[in-house]
Amino acid sequence: MKTNKARAKQNIEYAQAWLNRSNKDFTQVKKLVRFDKNTNKTVRCADPALAVYLLQQTVEKAVKATAVATGLYQGTDFTRVYRHNSLGLILDLFNKMVTQMNGMGFDSLSKMVGLNLVEGQSKLLNVENQVMGTVPLFDKAGKKVNFDSESRSLTAEAIDQILNMLAQNRVLTLRVIKDAFSSLSSLGLQKGNLDPNANPIDVLEKFNDSFKTNSTIKPLSDEQIGAVVEGVLEIMSKMSGPRGKPYSIPKRKELNVDYLGVWALTQSLYFLTYLTYAHEATSRYPLKKKGDIKRGRIGCDDYHENLGIVNRLGQIGYITGLTINDLKEEINSVALFFSIEQNEH
Repeated sequence: MKTNKARAKQNIEYAQAWLNRSNKDFTQVKKLVRFDKNTNKTVRCADPALAVYLLQQTVEKAVKATAVATGLYQGTDFTRVYRHNSLGLILDLFNKMVTQMNGMGFDSLSKMVGLNLVEGQSKLLNVENQVMGTVPLFDKAGKKVNFDSESRSLTAEAIDQILNMLAQNRVLTLRVIKDAFSSLSSLGLQKGNLDPNANPIDVLEKFNDSFKTNSTIKPLSDEQIGAVVEGVLEIMSKMSGPRGKPYSIPKRKELNVDYLGVWALTQSLYFLTYLTYAHEATSRYPLKKKGDIKRGRIGCDDYHENLGIVNRLGQIGYITGLTINDLKEEINSVALFFSIEQNEH
């Protein structure tokens, strides 16, 4: 395996152009919305419909920035296939990421995020088809459900639950796991190789301790820690190519951390996309008469404080800002991760 750095550089430049547009939209959002952290409410919004639209555009362009960083999408994908359906796009991006992980032997590392590659990819594809409208979605009662209507009808309380999940995943993946991996060199692991003088059992125990220490917000279970340790051992066993010759890829430890950062980023974008993507058109156009939120059919004049997304604009905007900043740092990792070519040995 080798990294095509020239291709990665080109993809990074294109992705940054999309990210710049995302940032410009978000700058306008911040001018329209003021968030009071003490009361946990949006206290001022000069134009709710416009703010929601700009927030949706911010997230959509951030998703497209991530997608083009992979080098796996053409311009026509955005104009003919996905258009403004950023939820379908982020799900497709998840699928492509799993494929890349599998081809690189990252199936063991996927256990850290609780993902079975074969089962997970099948489920992702099914949800993507539902979002794109090629497969119908039904609730438990057998009633046909529309993703757009469900998203627009989210209450403030439901949005709180989604944001809490987003925050937990963000902290767990970006901080906890990265901190644990950053300790590997001090435990006797250098460039994926165990120090000949180090005791493997001692290394694993110290790694466990590091994981537990860094898991202050949501401690990992013994099963989760075991999965991480198992993943590290399996990755180490795959460090060499035929006859012990190392693969010409970036340092494994650095690649692990990059992968985890990319995974955390796409998770954050997924949650934010689910909250915002269905508001692309409704937040721009008026209806002849008052909309019906229960059916998810609303117009720009129906955006007021009682609408869940308007009531939580500040909170969603805050997490969006953090994610955009992450993307500035992780866009290189996305491009490099997808530019690793898998050769036959």
